[in-house]
Amino acid sequence: MWEVRAITDDDVDLFRKRVPMGFGEDPSDDEGARQRFTDVFENDRMFAAFDDGDIIGTGGALSFGLTVPGGATVPMAGTTVITVQPTHRRRGVLRALMGSHLDEVADRHEPLAGLWASESSIYGRFGFGQATRRHNMKLQTTSVTMRSPETRGAVRLLEADVAEPLMHSVYNRIRPTMPGMLTRADAWWRVRHIHDGERARGGKSSRRYAVYGDGDSVDGYVTYRQKGKWEDFIAQGEVDVSEVMAATPEAHSSLWSFLTNIDLFTTLEWWNAPVDDPLPEKVTDPRRVRRALEDGLWIRLMDVPSALEARSYEYDGTISVQVVDGTRPENDGVYLLEVVDGRASCDRVNERPDVSCGIDVIGQLYLGGGDALALAAAGRLDGEPAAVNLIHRLFRTDRPPWCPEVF
Repeated sequence: MWEVRAITDDDVDLFRKRVPMGFGEDPSDDEGARQRFTDVFENDRMFAAFDDGDIIGTGGALSFGLTVPGGATVPMAGTTVITVQPTHRRRGVLRALMGSHLDEVADRHEPLAGLWASESSIYGRFGFGQATRRHNMKLQTTSVTMRSPETRGAVRLLEADVAEPLMHSVYNRIRPTMPGMLTRADAWWRVRHIHDGERARGGKSSRRYAVYGDGDSVDGYVTYRQKGKWEDFIAQGEVDVSEVMAATPEAHSSLWSFLTNIDLFTTLEWWNAPVDDPLPEKVTDPRRVRRALEDGLWIRLMDVPSALEARSYEYDGTISVQVVDGTRPENDGVYLLEVVDGRASCDRVNERPDVSCGIDVIGQLYLGGGDALALAAAGRLDGEPAAVNLIHRLFRTDRPPWCPEVF
């Protein structure tokens, strides 16, 4: 019978092989790959299902801080590398892995867990709800004209080692202002945003780094790749944007003016744009900026009162919420949420609830981007219309949350 346990250093090499196999890929064998793994992942937070010495399932957690409404940083376990080998599907391995993972998160007293779902049908049953959304943005640069053309003299292309500290500075300015953004440790920057192995390129160029600003005074940056393409001697190259961070409207406009005027590259795609990114309002024909809505970060509340008290609220009010948690029944109960001057108190009570829902619904609402009215219409949130309207107003934020990267 297989068992689930934390990995040791002796298990790292086999673990590194099994994780990509679970996604139908091959492990990286380039020099330094093992070191990069150990730089980012903590062995005592990585776990595996073992069957007769072989790893047949993997999982783990990354230690993040998550920005929540109001700007506070809340500890969050980043659920990651969840795989089950195809030889052991439908045997309860996934449920055992997730149970072990959530137990470990609870033992660390982290109020939240979060993930990006490889399959969106899976993680709701473990209590995760879609907390952020994103736009997959595509445009033909030759068809886009900025309403107010910006001078691009302040945009500079830099080498990675020069750009890195400047990007840190911009990111750290923006992160407290955007619910859904994550803290980034130095090792995370180095491994995920600076290291640029051939495997990560997918047939595209090395990563480019452009910043907006003079000297060390930088207000924005963009990272992207390019792929040259010609048809009948006509250039139709592609720009693949990884990340755009702009701390000012001027930085945003200038960086996008730069991106849409790269000679020989007529197609641009950004897989993870905020749903409220103002680019469509800055071009003369917004229809040219094609956007497809996708899910982003999923959130699970581990400690309901602590999580709800950690964020701020844009409206005041009092409501009692019955929470049903099919995976961790210790969270089941009725919670009284009282918001005064934007700050909340939350206690378990013994009274009739105003609304009731699964804990995944609270996760979906938590960062301010969920829609309680739609959830009620879908039968996932029960309550009288006035109570549903109240919980919608309480949790909703004027600006939708955004998580800029997958993990």
